[in-house]
Amino acid sequence: MEKLFWGMVGGCTAAFAILLGMYLNKTGVIGAEPETSTEIVSEIETTTETEEELLAEDGEFPSDIQSMIEDSQRNYSQAMQVFEDESLAVASREAEEARQTTSGATTSTGTSGSGTKTNGSVDGNRNDNHDYFLESPSEEESEIEESSSTESEKPEEKKNSEYEYTLYTDHVVLKKYVGSAASLDIPETIDGQPVTEISDSAFASSKTLVRISLPNTVTKLGKNVFKSSELLVDITLSDSLTEIGEGVFDSCSRLTRITIPDGVTNIGKKAFNECTDLRTVKLTDNIETIGEQAFYNCGKMEMTKLPSSLKSVEKEAFADCAAMALTKWPGELEFIGESAFEGCTAITSVKLPSTMQRLTTNAFQGCSGIETLEIKSGIEAIPESAFADCTGITDVSFPKSVISIGDSAFSGCTALENVSIPKNTLSVGSSAFAGSAITSVTINARCSYQKDSFPGSTEIENY
Repeated sequence: MEKLFWGMVGGCTAAFAILLGMYLNKTGVIGAEPETSTEIVSEIETTTETEEELLAEDGEFPSDIQSMIEDSQRNYSQAMQVFEDESLAVASREAEEARQTTSGATTSTGTSGSGTKTNGSVDGNRNDNHDYFLESPSEEESEIEESSSTESEKPEEKKNSEYEYTLYTDHVVLKKYVGSAASLDIPETIDGQPVTEISDSAFASSKTLVRISLPNTVTKLGKNVFKSSELLVDITLSDSLTEIGEGVFDSCSRLTRITIPDGVTNIGKKAFNECTDLRTVKLTDNIETIGEQAFYNCGKMEMTKLPSSLKSVEKEAFADCAAMALTKWPGELEFIGESAFEGCTAITSVKLPSTMQRLTTNAFQGCSGIETLEIKSGIEAIPESAFADCTGITDVSFPKSVISIGDSAFSGCTALENVSIPKNTLSVGSSAFAGSAITSVTINARCSYQKDSFPGSTEIENY
Protein backbone atom coordinates (compact mmCIF):
# COMPACT_ATOMS: atom_id res chain seq x y z
CA MET A 1 0.00 0.00 0.00
CA GLU A 2 2.87 2.39 0.81
CA LYS A 3 4.40 1.74 -2.59
CA LEU A 4 1.11 2.64 -4.35
CA PHE A 5 0.75 5.79 -2.30
CA TRP A 6 4.24 7.05 -2.97
CA GLY A 7 3.85 6.16 -6.66
CA MET A 8 0.82 8.44 -6.95
CA VAL A 9 2.55 11.24 -5.06
CA GLY A 10 5.48 10.88 -7.44
CA GLY A 11 3.10 11.15 -10.42
CA CYS A 12 1.59 14.35 -9.05
CA THR A 13 5.02 15.82 -8.48
CA ALA A 14 6.03 14.99 -12.05
CA ALA A 15 2.87 16.67 -13.38
CA PHE A 16 3.62 19.86 -11.43
CA ALA A 17 7.18 19.80 -12.75
CA ILE A 18 5.92 19.57 -16.35
CA LEU A 19 3.42 22.38 -15.73
CA LEU A 20 6.11 24.62 -14.26
CA GLY A 21 8.41 23.85 -17.20
CA MET A 22 5.74 24.77 -19.73
CA TYR A 23 5.00 27.91 -17.87
CA LEU A 24 8.62 28.99 -17.68
CA ASN A 25 9.19 28.09 -21.33
CA LYS A 26 6.25 30.27 -22.41
CA THR A 27 7.52 33.12 -20.36
CA GLY A 28 10.92 32.77 -22.02
CA VAL A 29 12.85 32.14 -18.83
CA ILE A 30 14.12 28.80 -20.21
CA GLY A 31 16.29 28.93 -23.33
CA ALA A 32 16.63 32.73 -23.41
CA GLU A 33 19.82 34.28 -24.81
CA PRO A 34 21.98 36.60 -22.65
CA GLU A 35 20.80 40.18 -22.98
CA THR A 36 21.93 43.66 -22.04
CA SER A 37 20.59 45.30 -18.96
CA THR A 38 18.17 47.33 -21.05
CA GLU A 39 16.87 44.16 -22.66
CA ILE A 40 16.52 42.49 -19.24
CA VAL A 41 14.38 45.35 -17.97
CA SER A 42 12.32 45.10 -21.10
CA GLU A 43 12.04 41.35 -20.67
CA ILE A 44 10.81 41.78 -17.08
CA GLU A 45 8.12 44.14 -18.29
CA THR A 46 7.21 41.74 -21.10
CA THR A 47 7.11 38.82 -18.62
CA THR A 48 4.75 40.79 -16.39
CA GLU A 49 2.52 41.46 -19.32
CA THR A 50 2.66 37.80 -20.39
CA GLU A 51 1.64 36.61 -16.91
CA GLU A 52 -1.28 38.99 -16.99
CA GLU A 53 -2.29 37.65 -20.37
CA LEU A 54 -2.03 34.05 -19.23
CA LEU A 55 -4.26 34.70 -16.24
CA ALA A 56 -7.94 34.85 -16.83
CA GLU A 57 -9.99 37.68 -15.44
CA ASP A 58 -11.00 35.58 -12.44
CA GLY A 59 -7.31 34.97 -11.52
CA GLU A 60 -7.02 31.39 -12.88
CA PHE A 61 -4.62 29.82 -15.38
CA PRO A 62 -5.72 29.15 -18.94
CA SER A 63 -7.92 26.11 -19.45
CA ASP A 64 -5.23 23.68 -20.68
CA ILE A 65 -2.98 24.36 -17.71
CA GLN A 66 -5.88 24.42 -15.28
CA SER A 67 -6.93 20.99 -16.58
CA MET A 68 -3.51 19.51 -15.81
CA ILE A 69 -3.63 20.90 -12.29
CA GLU A 70 -7.06 19.41 -11.68
CA ASP A 71 -5.90 15.98 -12.96
CA SER A 72 -2.95 16.00 -10.58
CA GLN A 73 -5.19 16.95 -7.67
CA ARG A 74 -7.60 14.11 -8.50
CA ASN A 75 -4.71 11.58 -8.62
CA TYR A 76 -3.40 12.78 -5.28
CA SER A 77 -6.88 12.55 -3.77
CA GLN A 78 -7.29 8.99 -5.06
CA ALA A 79 -3.89 8.00 -3.62
CA MET A 80 -4.83 9.37 -0.22
CA GLN A 81 -8.15 7.52 -0.34
CA VAL A 82 -6.42 4.21 -1.16
CA PHE A 83 -3.93 4.76 1.67
CA GLU A 84 -6.74 5.51 4.15
CA ASP A 85 -8.75 2.45 3.03
CA GLU A 86 -5.78 0.15 3.42
CA SER A 87 -4.94 1.61 6.83
CA LEU A 88 -8.52 0.98 7.99
CA ALA A 89 -8.28 -2.63 6.74
CA VAL A 90 -5.03 -3.23 8.64
CA ALA A 91 -6.47 -1.71 11.81
CA SER A 92 -9.53 -3.91 11.45
CA ARG A 93 -7.38 -7.03 11.10
CA GLU A 94 -5.30 -6.10 14.14
CA ALA A 95 -8.42 -5.58 16.22
CA GLU A 96 -9.76 -8.97 15.12
CA GLU A 97 -6.49 -10.72 15.97
CA ALA A 98 -6.38 -9.03 19.40
CA ARG A 99 -9.95 -10.17 20.04
CA GLN A 100 -9.13 -13.75 19.04
CA THR A 101 -6.00 -13.76 21.27
CA THR A 102 -8.00 -12.54 24.25
CA SER A 103 -10.57 -15.30 23.73
CA GLY A 104 -7.80 -17.98 23.74
CA ALA A 105 -7.55 -18.58 20.00
CA THR A 106 -4.09 -19.37 18.59
CA THR A 107 -2.93 -16.98 15.90
CA SER A 108 0.03 -17.12 13.58
CA THR A 109 2.78 -14.59 14.35
CA GLY A 110 4.55 -12.51 11.77
CA THR A 111 1.85 -12.74 9.00
CA SER A 112 -1.31 -10.78 8.10
CA GLY A 113 -4.80 -12.20 8.46
CA SER A 114 -5.03 -13.12 4.80
CA GLY A 115 -1.62 -14.81 4.78
CA THR A 116 -0.25 -12.35 2.17
CA LYS A 117 0.76 -8.72 2.13
CA THR A 118 1.38 -6.16 -0.56
CA ASN A 119 5.01 -5.66 -1.47
CA GLY A 120 6.29 -2.68 0.49
CA SER A 121 3.43 -2.66 3.01
CA VAL A 122 3.93 -2.66 6.75
CA ASP A 123 3.41 -5.95 8.61
CA GLY A 124 0.96 -5.04 11.32
CA ASN A 125 1.90 -7.99 13.47
CA ARG A 126 5.26 -6.50 14.26
CA ASN A 127 3.61 -3.98 16.58
CA ASP A 128 2.05 -6.69 18.78
CA ASN A 129 4.54 -9.53 18.43
CA HIS A 130 7.66 -8.77 20.52
CA ASP A 131 9.47 -11.75 18.99
CA TYR A 132 9.25 -9.96 15.61
CA PHE A 133 12.36 -7.93 16.42
CA LEU A 134 14.40 -10.79 17.97
CA GLU A 135 17.11 -12.39 15.88
CA SER A 136 16.30 -15.76 17.39
CA PRO A 137 13.27 -15.75 19.71
CA SER A 138 13.71 -19.45 20.47
CA GLU A 139 17.23 -18.83 21.81
CA GLU A 140 15.97 -16.02 24.07
CA GLU A 141 13.21 -18.23 25.41
CA SER A 142 15.72 -21.07 25.89
CA GLU A 143 18.00 -18.82 27.95
CA ILE A 144 15.09 -17.74 30.14
CA GLU A 145 14.03 -21.36 30.65
CA GLU A 146 17.63 -22.43 31.41
CA SER A 147 18.00 -19.63 33.96
CA SER A 148 14.78 -20.68 35.66
CA SER A 149 15.89 -24.30 35.62
CA THR A 150 19.27 -23.43 37.17
CA GLU A 151 17.58 -21.51 39.97
CA SER A 152 15.22 -24.40 40.66
CA GLU A 153 18.21 -26.80 40.86
CA LYS A 154 20.12 -24.67 43.35
CA PRO A 155 21.08 -26.86 46.35
CA GLU A 156 19.48 -26.26 49.72
CA GLU A 157 21.38 -26.18 53.00
CA LYS A 158 19.29 -28.10 55.52
CA LYS A 159 19.46 -29.58 59.00
CA ASN A 160 17.61 -32.18 61.03
CA SER A 161 18.12 -33.69 64.48
CA GLU A 162 21.22 -35.67 63.39
CA TYR A 163 22.75 -34.08 60.31
CA GLU A 164 23.54 -30.88 58.53
CA TYR A 165 23.34 -31.63 54.83
CA THR A 166 23.08 -30.22 51.34
CA LEU A 167 20.02 -31.28 49.35
CA TYR A 168 20.44 -31.43 45.58
CA THR A 169 17.78 -32.39 43.04
CA ASP A 170 19.11 -35.93 42.75
CA HIS A 171 21.31 -36.60 45.82
CA VAL A 172 22.30 -35.55 49.33
CA VAL A 173 25.73 -34.67 50.74
CA LEU A 174 26.16 -35.03 54.51
CA LYS A 175 28.11 -32.09 55.90
CA LYS A 176 28.14 -32.64 59.64
CA TYR A 177 26.89 -35.08 62.24
CA VAL A 178 25.19 -33.24 65.11
CA GLY A 179 23.75 -36.24 66.93
CA SER A 180 25.09 -38.07 69.97
CA ALA A 181 24.50 -41.75 69.22
CA ALA A 182 27.02 -44.47 70.06
CA SER A 183 25.86 -46.75 67.23
CA LEU A 184 24.78 -45.19 63.95
CA ASP A 185 23.35 -46.45 60.68
CA ILE A 186 23.43 -43.62 58.15
CA PRO A 187 20.17 -43.69 56.11
CA GLU A 188 20.17 -44.41 52.39
CA THR A 189 17.95 -41.41 51.68
CA ILE A 190 17.15 -38.06 53.22
CA ASP A 191 14.22 -35.98 51.95
CA GLY A 192 13.66 -38.62 49.28
CA GLN A 193 17.16 -38.32 47.76
CA PRO A 194 20.06 -40.82 48.08
CA VAL A 195 23.00 -40.01 50.34
CA THR A 196 25.99 -40.24 47.98
CA GLU A 197 28.79 -38.33 49.70
CA ILE A 198 30.12 -37.47 53.14
CA SER A 199 31.94 -34.15 53.26
CA ASP A 200 35.26 -33.26 54.86
CA SER A 201 35.38 -33.68 58.67
CA ALA A 202 31.67 -34.54 58.88
CA PHE A 203 32.17 -36.94 61.84
CA ALA A 204 35.59 -35.70 62.98
CA SER A 205 36.42 -35.69 66.69
CA SER A 206 33.21 -37.48 67.66
CA LYS A 207 33.07 -38.17 71.40
CA THR A 208 30.25 -40.74 71.23
CA LEU A 209 30.44 -42.89 68.09
CA VAL A 210 31.58 -46.47 68.63
CA ARG A 211 30.07 -48.19 65.61
CA ILE A 212 28.95 -46.79 62.28
CA SER A 213 27.55 -48.24 59.06
CA LEU A 214 27.45 -46.48 55.69
CA PRO A 215 24.70 -47.20 53.16
CA ASN A 216 25.62 -48.59 49.74
CA THR A 217 24.52 -45.32 48.12
CA VAL A 218 27.69 -43.57 49.37
CA THR A 219 30.44 -43.36 46.74
CA LYS A 220 32.82 -40.79 48.24
CA LEU A 221 34.37 -40.00 51.62
CA GLY A 222 35.98 -36.57 51.88
CA LYS A 223 39.07 -35.56 53.84
CA ASN A 224 39.29 -36.26 57.59
CA VAL A 225 35.71 -37.53 57.73
CA PHE A 226 36.22 -39.59 60.93
CA LYS A 227 39.54 -38.07 62.06
CA SER A 228 40.25 -38.29 65.79
CA SER A 229 37.02 -40.12 66.62
CA GLU A 230 38.75 -41.81 69.53
CA LEU A 231 35.93 -44.17 70.51
CA LEU A 232 35.26 -45.54 67.01
CA VAL A 233 35.90 -49.28 67.03
CA ASP A 234 34.06 -50.68 64.02
CA ILE A 235 32.93 -49.29 60.70
CA THR A 236 31.19 -50.85 57.69
CA LEU A 237 31.98 -49.07 54.43
CA SER A 238 29.70 -48.80 51.41
CA ASP A 239 30.11 -51.43 48.70
CA SER A 240 29.78 -48.59 46.15
CA LEU A 241 32.64 -46.57 47.58
CA THR A 242 35.21 -45.43 45.01
CA GLU A 243 37.12 -42.68 46.82
CA ILE A 244 38.69 -42.51 50.28
CA GLY A 245 39.98 -39.04 51.07
CA GLU A 246 43.08 -37.88 52.88
CA GLY A 247 43.13 -38.55 56.63
CA VAL A 248 39.69 -40.17 56.62
CA PHE A 249 40.44 -42.32 59.73
CA ASP A 250 43.51 -40.43 60.92
CA SER A 251 44.12 -40.99 64.66
CA CYS A 252 41.11 -43.26 65.18
CA SER A 253 43.20 -45.06 67.75
CA ARG A 254 40.59 -47.68 68.72
CA LEU A 255 39.54 -48.74 65.23
CA THR A 256 40.20 -52.49 65.05
CA ARG A 257 39.27 -53.65 61.57
CA ILE A 258 38.50 -52.38 58.07
CA THR A 259 37.50 -53.88 54.72
CA ILE A 260 38.17 -51.74 51.65
CA PRO A 261 35.53 -52.13 48.88
CA ASP A 262 36.48 -53.29 45.38
CA GLY A 263 35.78 -49.91 43.76
CA VAL A 264 38.56 -48.15 45.64
CA THR A 265 41.83 -47.82 43.71
CA ASN A 266 43.75 -45.40 45.94
CA ILE A 267 44.29 -45.15 49.69
CA GLY A 268 44.79 -41.47 50.46
CA LYS A 269 47.46 -39.74 52.51
CA LYS A 270 47.20 -40.50 56.26
CA ALA A 271 44.00 -42.47 55.66
CA PHE A 272 44.74 -44.77 58.66
CA ASN A 273 47.58 -42.84 60.21
CA GLU A 274 48.13 -43.64 63.92
CA CYS A 275 45.33 -46.22 64.04
CA THR A 276 47.33 -47.97 66.74
CA ASP A 277 44.72 -50.68 67.51
CA LEU A 278 44.02 -51.56 63.87
CA ARG A 279 44.58 -55.28 63.40
CA THR A 280 42.64 -56.61 60.41
CA VAL A 281 42.85 -54.83 57.05
CA LYS A 282 41.50 -56.29 53.83
CA LEU A 283 42.69 -54.41 50.77
CA THR A 284 41.10 -55.02 47.38
CA ASP A 285 43.41 -56.18 44.60
CA ASN A 286 42.31 -53.16 42.54
CA ILE A 287 44.32 -50.72 44.65
CA GLU A 288 47.16 -49.09 42.70
CA THR A 289 48.47 -46.46 45.13
CA ILE A 290 48.92 -46.35 48.88
CA GLY A 291 49.52 -42.75 49.91
CA GLU A 292 51.98 -41.07 52.20
CA GLN A 293 51.68 -42.26 55.83
CA ALA A 294 48.50 -44.12 54.88
CA PHE A 295 49.13 -46.76 57.60
CA TYR A 296 51.85 -44.99 59.54
CA ASN A 297 52.43 -46.49 63.01
CA CYS A 298 49.66 -49.07 62.74
CA GLY A 299 51.77 -51.23 65.01
CA LYS A 300 49.26 -54.08 65.45
CA MET A 301 48.20 -54.46 61.81
CA GLU A 302 48.59 -58.09 60.72
CA MET A 303 48.82 -57.70 56.94
CA THR A 304 50.43 -60.58 55.03
CA LYS A 305 50.15 -59.45 51.41
CA LEU A 306 49.86 -56.33 49.31
CA PRO A 307 47.31 -55.82 46.48
CA SER A 308 48.32 -57.55 43.25
CA SER A 309 47.76 -54.38 41.18
CA LEU A 310 49.75 -52.13 43.50
CA LYS A 311 52.18 -49.85 41.64
CA SER A 312 53.20 -47.20 44.15
CA VAL A 313 53.88 -47.16 47.90
CA GLU A 314 54.46 -43.57 48.99
CA LYS A 315 56.62 -42.07 51.73
CA GLU A 316 56.24 -43.73 55.17
CA ALA A 317 53.13 -45.53 53.97
CA PHE A 318 53.75 -48.52 56.30
CA ALA A 319 56.48 -47.10 58.53
CA ASP A 320 56.56 -48.68 62.01
CA CYS A 321 53.96 -51.32 61.17
CA ALA A 322 55.85 -53.77 63.34
CA ALA A 323 53.33 -56.64 63.07
CA MET A 324 52.97 -56.54 59.27
CA ALA A 325 54.42 -59.90 58.19
CA LEU A 326 54.41 -59.56 54.42
CA THR A 327 55.10 -62.76 52.50
CA LYS A 328 53.72 -61.87 49.05
CA TRP A 329 54.76 -58.92 46.91
CA PRO A 330 52.88 -57.48 43.88
CA GLY A 331 54.33 -58.28 40.46
CA GLU A 332 53.66 -54.77 39.05
CA LEU A 333 55.27 -52.66 41.75
CA GLU A 334 57.10 -49.63 40.33
CA PHE A 335 57.89 -47.25 43.17
CA ILE A 336 58.73 -47.47 46.88
CA GLY A 337 58.98 -44.13 48.66
CA GLU A 338 61.23 -42.88 51.43
CA SER A 339 60.99 -44.97 54.61
CA ALA A 340 57.94 -46.71 53.15
CA PHE A 341 58.55 -49.92 55.17
CA GLU A 342 60.98 -48.58 57.75
CA GLY A 343 60.67 -50.40 61.06
CA CYS A 344 58.48 -53.22 59.69
CA THR A 345 60.33 -55.84 61.71
CA ALA A 346 57.91 -58.71 60.96
CA ILE A 347 58.67 -58.77 57.22
CA THR A 348 60.73 -61.88 56.48
CA SER A 349 61.24 -61.63 52.72
CA VAL A 350 61.36 -58.94 50.06
CA LYS A 351 60.97 -59.58 46.35
CA LEU A 352 61.35 -56.54 44.12
CA PRO A 353 59.92 -57.28 40.62
CA SER A 354 61.46 -56.33 37.27
CA THR A 355 58.87 -53.52 36.97
CA MET A 356 60.61 -51.61 39.78
CA GLN A 357 61.81 -48.25 38.53
CA ARG A 358 62.75 -46.48 41.73
CA LEU A 359 63.64 -47.42 45.28
CA THR A 360 64.23 -44.48 47.63
CA THR A 361 66.12 -43.63 50.81
CA ASN A 362 65.56 -45.74 53.96
CA ALA A 363 62.91 -47.81 52.18
CA PHE A 364 63.46 -50.92 54.37
CA GLN A 365 65.69 -49.52 57.06
CA GLY A 366 65.42 -51.39 60.35
CA CYS A 367 63.46 -54.32 58.90
CA SER A 368 65.39 -56.74 61.07
CA GLY A 369 63.17 -59.72 60.20
CA ILE A 370 64.15 -59.83 56.51
CA GLU A 371 66.07 -62.98 55.74
CA THR A 372 65.65 -63.23 51.98
CA LEU A 373 66.20 -60.35 49.56
CA GLU A 374 65.53 -60.85 45.86
CA ILE A 375 66.03 -57.99 43.40
CA LYS A 376 65.04 -58.60 39.80
CA SER A 377 66.74 -56.90 36.85
CA GLY A 378 65.36 -53.46 36.11
CA ILE A 379 66.31 -51.29 39.06
CA GLU A 380 69.48 -49.24 38.51
CA ALA A 381 70.31 -47.82 41.94
CA ILE A 382 70.18 -49.02 45.53
CA PRO A 383 69.73 -45.75 47.45
CA GLU A 384 71.15 -44.49 50.70
CA SER A 385 70.31 -46.62 53.76
CA ALA A 386 67.76 -48.62 51.74
CA PHE A 387 68.40 -51.81 53.76
CA ALA A 388 70.40 -50.42 56.66
CA ASP A 389 70.14 -52.40 59.90
CA CYS A 390 68.36 -55.32 58.24
CA THR A 391 70.17 -57.70 60.55
CA GLY A 392 68.56 -60.87 59.20
CA ILE A 393 69.89 -60.66 55.62
CA THR A 394 72.68 -63.17 54.98
CA ASP A 395 73.14 -63.05 51.20
CA VAL A 396 72.64 -60.38 48.49
CA SER A 397 72.91 -60.83 44.74
CA PHE A 398 72.47 -57.71 42.61
CA PRO A 399 71.15 -57.84 39.03
CA LYS A 400 73.19 -56.56 36.07
CA SER A 401 71.00 -53.45 35.86
CA VAL A 402 72.37 -52.03 39.15
CA ILE A 403 74.88 -49.25 38.41
CA SER A 404 75.31 -47.73 41.84
CA ILE A 405 75.01 -48.69 45.52
CA GLY A 406 74.43 -45.71 47.83
CA ASP A 407 75.93 -44.62 51.11
CA SER A 408 75.11 -46.94 54.03
CA ALA A 409 72.83 -48.99 51.76
CA PHE A 410 73.50 -52.18 53.79
CA SER A 411 75.30 -50.75 56.79
CA GLY A 412 74.59 -52.57 60.02
CA CYS A 413 73.52 -55.78 58.25
CA THR A 414 75.47 -57.83 60.73
CA ALA A 415 74.49 -61.24 59.28
CA LEU A 416 75.45 -60.35 55.71
CA GLU A 417 78.36 -62.55 54.65
CA ASN A 418 78.09 -62.93 50.87
CA VAL A 419 77.50 -60.22 48.30
CA SER A 420 77.70 -60.44 44.51
CA ILE A 421 78.34 -57.14 42.75
CA PRO A 422 77.97 -57.20 38.93
CA LYS A 423 80.52 -55.88 36.44
CA ASN A 424 78.17 -53.05 35.47
CA THR A 425 78.25 -51.51 38.94
CA LEU A 426 80.46 -48.42 38.79
CA SER A 427 79.95 -46.87 42.23
CA VAL A 428 79.80 -48.12 45.81
CA GLY A 429 79.09 -45.42 48.40
CA SER A 430 80.60 -44.66 51.75
CA SER A 431 79.81 -47.23 54.48
CA ALA A 432 77.69 -49.14 51.95
CA PHE A 433 78.45 -52.46 53.69
CA ALA A 434 79.91 -51.17 56.94
CA GLY A 435 79.31 -53.40 59.93
CA SER A 436 78.54 -56.47 57.79
CA ALA A 437 80.28 -59.88 58.01
CA ILE A 438 81.70 -59.69 54.47
CA THR A 439 85.28 -60.92 54.19
CA SER A 440 85.81 -60.78 50.42
CA VAL A 441 84.18 -59.14 47.39
CA THR A 442 84.80 -58.90 43.62
CA ILE A 443 84.12 -55.65 41.76
CA ASN A 444 84.87 -54.05 38.41
CA ALA A 445 88.33 -52.51 38.23
CA ARG A 446 86.74 -49.25 37.13
CA CYS A 447 84.26 -49.27 40.02
CA SER A 448 84.82 -46.41 42.45
CA TYR A 449 84.42 -47.05 46.17
CA GLN A 450 85.48 -45.52 49.46
CA LYS A 451 87.92 -46.83 52.00
CA ASP A 452 85.02 -47.54 54.37
CA SER A 453 82.63 -48.95 51.75
CA PHE A 454 83.41 -52.46 53.06
CA PRO A 455 84.57 -53.73 56.44
CA GLY A 456 88.26 -52.96 57.01
CA SER A 457 89.40 -56.59 56.70
CA THR A 458 87.54 -57.26 53.43
CA GLU A 459 89.64 -58.66 50.56
CA ILE A 460 88.75 -56.82 47.37
CA GLU A 461 89.32 -58.41 43.97
CA ASN A 462 88.64 -57.18 40.43
CA TYR A 463 86.96 -58.77 37.42
